Amino acid sequence: LALLRAVQLRRQPVGRFMVFDAADAGTDPQWLAPVRRALEQEADSLVIQHVDRLDGPRLRGLWSALERANGMNRERPLWVAVTLRHTTSSGDLLRLLRLFPGTVEVPPLRLHLEDLQQLVSFFLARLGHGGQLVCSPEAMRLLMRLSWPGNVEQVHQMLRQVVQHRRTGCIQPDDLPPEARTVSRRRLSPLESMERDAIVQSLLDANGSKVKAARSLEMSRATIYRKIHEYGIVTSTT
Repeated sequence: LALLRAVQLRRQPVGRFMVFDAADAGTDPQWLAPVRRALEQEADSLVIQHVDRLDGPRLRGLWSALERANGMNRERPLWVAVTLRHTTSSGDLLRLLRLFPGTVEVPPLRLHLEDLQQLVSFFLARLGHGGQLVCSPEAMRLLMRLSWPGNVEQVHQMLRQVVQHRRTGCIQPDDLPPEARTVSRRRLSPLESMERDAIVQSLLDANGSKVKAARSLEMSRATIYRKIHEYGIVTSTT
């Protein structure tokens, strides 16, 4: 989604960008109605996520709505994109995809980390609202260690957190959220994320001392060492 937002910003910075998630269609019988309205009159750019989650009737309904929108005379051309994890043998899905002139396969970010620095610069320029905000080499090294299970959208959301408290200057490691100090390859539960964040903050407050951090958290030294390893927390000192 972050990549599609970037494309839209380059194409039409002032246009209305709308997103619909087809994963919601299973619990919303009226899901298609606002999509039709957006296609016909509301949106300049429209993204439908997880289109492969739609059932046959909704795929056919979406196909009809796209066909109708394609035949309309609009003051500004409509740009539409859909996202999906994989294609299937579904005839309805394949027919829908044939309406789109091109397909771009986006690999996981962890497989092209060489692009991360450019992505960070791009998002900071957009999120900084004209402010001169750059990423220090030290902070970038931390970002390069991450596996990014949320891909480009995770980068976007992390930098949004950063610009909430730093608008200009140079982003340092301490400006990054706790998740930037971990290299865990699995998604943490909400409770695990809270515990990880508390450990990271305690380590920062203790200048990296695990003994002091464990004491402030009322943990044993063995427990904090185990948790640091379990969560993949990167520490600068011992």
